[in-house]
Amino acid sequence: MIFPDWGESPQEQTRQPLPPFREWEVDWQSGALALRDGEPYTVSGDRALQIWVHKALLPETARFLYTAWSFDYGNELSGLLGCAGDRGILESLLRRYIRDALLVCPYIREVDGFSFSHEGSRVKAAFYVATIYNGFYQQTEVTLS
Repeated sequence: MIFPDWGESPQEQTRQPLPPFREWEVDWQSGALALRDGEPYTVSGDRALQIWVHKALLPETARFLYTAWSFDYGNELSGLLGCAGDRGILESLLRRYIRDALLVCPYIREVDGFSFSHEGSRVKAAFYVATIYNGFYQQTEVTLS
């Protein structure tokens, strides 16, 4: 057969709707799961995605470090340790590493609107995360030394 039937083209395939995104609520002060009536509980939608984004950008969530996680999960921000020089290059790398870490999540549509502030060896990045629900502003901090 000269023209085999490979099935539906990607344009013809219908996407299945994503189930609601859920995550355990976290008490960031204690570092433990948040409790309601003595029991941990889950949240959904943008609040759940805020927790996921925060955890995905933590220094402890370095990509390729732990085999318990998929190589898609985590960040490569530790690659910026010791990075000195042009702020434009540093900010471009930060933007790329943050997008790479977050856009693996199918619930996140875009990460944009970056602003940076430099304080000694620390850089704070603020950005907007557009999701399938709505979106939210997020901030993360990277230490370069």
